[in-house]
Amino acid sequence: MDRERLFEKLDIDSPEEFKFYENFEALIEEDEHIEEDLIKELLISADQSLLSEHIQHFFDSFSSNIPDEETELSIILETLKNNISNAADTEMSDEAASHLATEIYKFRRWYCIDHNAVNERNGEELSVRDARYELLAAKLLGEDISIDFGKAITSGPDAYEVRIKDIM
Repeated sequence: MDRERLFEKLDIDSPEEFKFYENFEALIEEDEHIEEDLIKELLISADQSLLSEHIQHFFDSFSSNIPDEETELSIILETLKNNISNAADTEMSDEAASHLATEIYKFRRWYCIDHNAVNERNGEELSVRDARYELLAAKLLGEDISIDFGKAITSGPDAYEVRIKDIM
């Protein structure tokens, strides 16, 4: 995806306009491949406190809709939230923006691109994002649905990439 198409998808004209939750959510949930450099370009100009709020809101919203029996998935989501939040909480130097872009890129692949979940009712393989929305739809319609997140749990992004800088 090129810069103009990304900005169109995010409904912005410049990186400085990347400040609303809807922009962040559109970035995370976009189906098309987005290069890390484009993500970095958005992040380096972003308001860090707003970005941190958007990350927290996104993961809290996601976690609140995970079935109780999916404890391992909840743990992975909490870990991912912490990884991305910690990367966003640093001063947005070029190196920090690159690190955060990489974390978001890895998360997007796991969440939107790879088919890491299975609808046990019909055997359809889904992305974690699509499985999340199927669970929400079933809840709203009062339907019973079962999603197998086993592959999402075993193929999740590297849970802990600890940098010395983060420890200090």
